[in-house]
Amino acid sequence: CRQKTTDFAAACKQVKKKGPCPIKYCRKCLLNRYGENAEEVAEKEDWICPKCRGICNCSFCRKKKGEMPTGIMAHIAKASGCTSVHDLLEKGSDVVAAAQAILKVNGSDKHQGTKRSRDSDAADEVAAERDESAGIDLNTFPGDEGDENIGVDLNARPSVCVKKGRKLQHSVKKNSADERSHDGDSGEPLLRDKSPVLNNNIALPRGTPVTNIAGAQLDDEDIGAAIQFLEFCRTFAEIFQIRKGQSERILQDVVGGRELRLVSSVVAEFHMNLLSVIQEGKGKKPLAYTRDGDAWVIDVGKYISESAFISKELPLDCLNQGVSGYKNLSPSCKLRVLNFLCDETLSTDKLRNWIDMQNDVAAEPMNAAREKARAAKEKEKELKERLKGNMDKTMLSSNEAAALSSEENKDLISQIKEAQEVKRTAINYMAAMEKQGSLWTKPLMVEKGLGYWKLDGYCNSTTILLQEYGDHELMANKDKWFMFTEDEEKVIEEHIARSRHQMRKRIRV
Repeated sequence: CRQKTTDFAAACKQVKKKGPCPIKYCRKCLLNRYGENAEEVAEKEDWICPKCRGICNCSFCRKKKGEMPTGIMAHIAKASGCTSVHDLLEKGSDVVAAAQAILKVNGSDKHQGTKRSRDSDAADEVAAERDESAGIDLNTFPGDEGDENIGVDLNARPSVCVKKGRKLQHSVKKNSADERSHDGDSGEPLLRDKSPVLNNNIALPRGTPVTNIAGAQLDDEDIGAAIQFLEFCRTFAEIFQIRKGQSERILQDVVGGRELRLVSSVVAEFHMNLLSVIQEGKGKKPLAYTRDGDAWVIDVGKYISESAFISKELPLDCLNQGVSGYKNLSPSCKLRVLNFLCDETLSTDKLRNWIDMQNDVAAEPMNAAREKARAAKEKEKELKERLKGNMDKTMLSSNEAAALSSEENKDLISQIKEAQEVKRTAINYMAAMEKQGSLWTKPLMVEKGLGYWKLDGYCNSTTILLQEYGDHELMANKDKWFMFTEDEEKVIEEHIARSRHQMRKRIRV
């Protein structure tokens, strides 16, 4: 027996050339592997151990005989009606092969079961998450409460998932190095002369400050507002009939249109469209505005003054002067006004109904995939029960019937593997749909004072952008944005993947 135990063990009484046989067997090994009682054989003066009898079925002895090791088969042997592994081996190679096939299938399930069950549970929650009112909030995860007016604010600190926080509050504090991958223990923002550091002491790239978004030259404090506007246009292009390249043209004219005598036509028309949707949402008849008239600018100022949340950065005095006052606004103020109107439209019935419709459309393939996964799981369970029943019958049947049953068992094992593959494919599809089909734009990762976003087409070939902010800057809209080269992006992607892996390990713990 290979078990190190101080408990009772039965000793072999066989005497060899070099002396007595030194092998001793504990109760469990002797009973499970050979079906013998340790106390009973210990009382016999002539008891010979299985190895001396030449029937040892340990992995070493079976390999010496040119046979394959059985592995842990005690449970399978007893489930098949045998008293021990030795009894199962005596039934013949066909029965052993079927038992080993079941062991292999169950072993595969055990190896991947935890991950699959976790994926299945996560997939079951996908539709529920999509039923929540969805807007475009680049700094808030779906499920945040109090979003009656779901706005897009890239200048607010990204929130952290409450559920994960509760799960990790005991384990994360044990290792402060894992809790933050970047320098700094305080809540202060990371200074650019300090390089973020990975857990394995590999410095993360600092990145280059973003100054140009979609061809528009912007100040540092306006980058987040510009991205927020473009994300709104990308999501609701169907509602506002935004053509390709129109949102970029609007941004460029808003930033650099001071030299024009009148407000750009695309800028004025977009403001008018936003006002029409807001007026419809309030139960009013949309007014007919003209591009060079002052009415639309004055109405924008009126809606801002009536808002429950008025920012000091929104210039009411200039807007009350009409087009001439709007022309005197800085690019930063024009962006704030534009984003204010976009946020106001999110609380209207028109956009709410459209969001609900998109959620329903996205839920259909998710529900179909979920049903497919459940059906495959039920089929797998049924096939395993049939395989176990066939094995029980094989024990009591003749050799000819056992051969036929062995072929059927092979077919059942093949079907079990097919059902497992169908289930795995459906779960992977649901996970992919959850990432791609959501109206929410989520950060790839949020760390202390840092947020990594994947936003395509805003900074040439760069897809990953870094948002840097501090607690004292949340209400001041003074975040900073950085972009990376292709090589730097690879380092960031590896860091994100490593951090997610560590997070999953902590959750499991």
